[in-house]
Amino acid sequence: MIIMREKNLKRIGENIRIARKSKNLTIETLSELAGISESFLGTVERGESSISIETLTNLCKVLDVSADSLILHGEESALTPSDKRDTLLTMLKNATDEELGFLIDYVKLYRGRVKFQIDHR
Repeated sequence: MIIMREKNLKRIGENIRIARKSKNLTIETLSELAGISESFLGTVERGESSISIETLTNLCKVLDVSADSLILHGEESALTPSDKRDTLLTMLKNATDEELGFLIDYVKLYRGRVKFQIDHR
């Protein structure tokens, strides 16, 4: 159990670092924008510390990424299409009305972007 937790922390930290670097942000800048200390962000990126939901949300906002991209990055590709459907259906069953509304809007937006990209190639 402890090994799995450490592995998860390392993966999340690596994903935060990758997202930070892709935005050309320094640890100093990201920590300031997210409202956390540089040293704490460093320990998170190295997988030595866990973060609260609030801190994760702040990092996602600053980095303009979704929480799942920081948490699951790389894992979702290991799921079979059937597993993905089952996971999504379970999530939808447990979603609030507000979450369902958001997801519907998001899917419409996503599909519109994909169609736009395909039409303009």
